[in-house]
Amino acid sequence: DKGFDQDSRGYGEYITRAGGIVSPQIPNVEPLRVELEHFVECVRERRRPRSDGASGLRVVRVLEQLQRSLDGSAG
Repeated sequence: DKGFDQDSRGYGEYITRAGGIVSPQIPNVEPLRVELEHFVECVRERRRPRSDGASGLRVVRVLEQLQRSLDGSAG
């Protein structure tokens, strides 16, 4: 059986069933810098960012609910 499986011992590595390992190229950039550059570009060009305020609010609400659940006070 040929194919590939994700290696659970590492990050981003795959083991082919024939025994080889493939490590995908991931750019070595600071994620926050990329996000801020995107935001500045959107402000300058008057475009909607990939993650707008409404999206951020949904994420915060989910995280708050998760924290309440962890604290034992979900409701």
